[in-house]
Amino acid sequence: MTKILVVDDDLLVLATITMGLQQLGYLVLQADNGPDALTICSQITPDLALLDIRMPSMSGLELAKLLNEQMIPFVFLSAYCDEEMVKSAAEVGALGYLIKPLEISRIVPAIEVALLRADQQFKAVQTIDNLNSALSKNRDIDIAIGLLMERHQVSRVIAFELLREYARSHRIKIVDVATAVIDGSPKLCLSPPIDTPKK
Repeated sequence: MTKILVVDDDLLVLATITMGLQQLGYLVLQADNGPDALTICSQITPDLALLDIRMPSMSGLELAKLLNEQMIPFVFLSAYCDEEMVKSAAEVGALGYLIKPLEISRIVPAIEVALLRADQQFKAVQTIDNLNSALSKNRDIDIAIGLLMERHQVSRVIAFELLREYARSHRIKIVDVATAVIDGSPKLCLSPPIDTPKK
């Protein structure tokens, strides 16, 4: 069930949106201020937050910046549509900006589009993280190969085989062997056979 956090200091708006979304099958979490919304997010991570942009004590913009740190996507709800406000919303990463008064029939498409965009963004971040991780692993393996080549005066192919054979015989990942080589682990004994030709 999709979890939607609704944050609005207008209790009538809060109740209306909450009831409407619940009737459509969403699990709705609600708060009438920013600090309470953050408390909720520390216990349950919503799939999307609908934030009133102007609230006392903590504005929707301030709350949005904190939700960004938790990777919680959000859409703004506002009675104001001036250019500066919309620009501020875009700058903090809003996935939508809805103008009050709101009808549930208008909110739902915006929610579904925002959820889709949030999912796409999450997958893009994951892809970047995976690429960075792969590059880091390859870099460590390359460094370890270079160290082994220098240490034993062997070719790159033989140095790589030393890493691979050690990893296979000890049932560990080759990148972990490479890290141990780089760290100079005394427990690691990697040396080529005596009859291995020098480079």
